[in-house]
Amino acid sequence: MSVADLGRPSFTSGNWMVTEGNEEAFVEAWNLVAAWCLEHARGARSFHLIRDVADRRHFVSFGEWEELDDITVSRASPEFLRLFRKAQGLCDTFSGSDYEVALAAVAGE
Repeated sequence: MSVADLGRPSFTSGNWMVTEGNEEAFVEAWNLVAAWCLEHARGARSFHLIRDVADRRHFVSFGEWEELDDITVSRASPEFLRLFRKAQGLCDTFSGSDYEVALAAVAGE
């Protein structure tokens, strides 16, 4: 394992508590957000949605972007906002943040 030089990517993360009974609809709605970003958003690299094994209503999302400005531009898109708000509307609570890499440890490098 070594510390990798990944350039200056930025990340988004969301902490989602889905309203009971909306779990499948939420996953589908979040997938539409991720798919839109990958197809239309400049700098979008990858997106992951993970689910809490102890609380099936709790999800955490991660998005990787080339740079922070790409996130800002994407969030200004009316279509992004429409899709994002649909996913958010299926939740009791949501909080999100933007991040930069402090350290990356990568296996095999």
